Amino acid sequence: MRQSSWLRRAMATVVALLLAVLVAGCSSSDQSTDMPGVEPAPAQDGGGKAFPEEGTEGGDGDEGRLVIRTKTLRLEVESTADAVTEIRDLTRTHDGTVTDMQVATDTDEWLYRYDERGNLTGDGTALRGWVTVRIPTDEYEDFVAEVGELGTIKFQSEATDDVTQEHVDLSARLANMRAQEERLREFFDAAKNVTEMLAIEKELGRVRGEIESLDAQVTLLERQAAMATVAVELVEPRAVVRPEGESWGFVQALTDGVRGAAQLVSVALTVLIASSPLWLAALILFFPIRALVRRRRAADTTTTAPTPPTPPDSE
Repeated sequence: MRQSSWLRRAMATVVALLLAVLVAGCSSSDQSTDMPGVEPAPAQDGGGKAFPEEGTEGGDGDEGRLVIRTKTLRLEVESTADAVTEIRDLTRTHDGTVTDMQVATDTDEWLYRYDERGNLTGDGTALRGWVTVRIPTDEYEDFVAEVGELGTIKFQSEATDDVTQEHVDLSARLANMRAQEERLREFFDAAKNVTEMLAIEKELGRVRGEIESLDAQVTLLERQAAMATVAVELVEPRAVVRPEGESWGFVQALTDGVRGAAQLVSVALTVLIASSPLWLAALILFFPIRALVRRRRAADTTTTAPTPPTPPDSE
């Protein structure tokens, strides 16, 4: 009995010591997290990249971000040709590029009329125009403001596309692929036989293709974000009364009537020609049948005609 009670006391003492050690370890771990000078690791997303902290670039604000801007304007101007020339001058002033330009008449018919000296004349000047400009983002606001002063703004819209996250992902993949290429080159230099060299060279070709594709995508995003797109539509005010005066519609009604009559005659001729086999066959059969009917009628009249009475002899 004494031996069993001694064992119980020894076991209780050991358990108490273990509990004390565990409590001391937990308290030391809590204190280590609160120690000054040790910053916790930043949170990471599913791709293994740290989220930007508050107050740094990539958080709030447009600094360090890639944003693709697109602007659409519709201007009413006095002269479309002059407005196109002024937009070209503004584009050169702001280091931009005209990527597309169309000028047409109000009826969508192309028309350019020049005098003997090669100058664009007023007669036949286009009434509508479309100009698309690529302008640096630093000059975007000033360029749009100066273009808006060329006429009356009838419509405008603006769209932005934030491609920062896409650019970050592509850049990270590009860095990883380049590091992989460097390791493969080291393996290629350390290869011991032709088989290993061929296998490593094949993998190098695949990695190099991925690097070129990712590099092109990153470069495209950077170029699109560096240059904003501004599309300007130019229209001229329409005259209330055209130069030829108002029309009562008599000429148009006469023209429509003649066209309708011609169309009716055309339909009648079409039906007549299409049904020609039928009425030609009927016409061929009509004359024999008519002659036969006349003969029968004549025969019936002869047989049914009464004989005249003979007069009595006079004595």
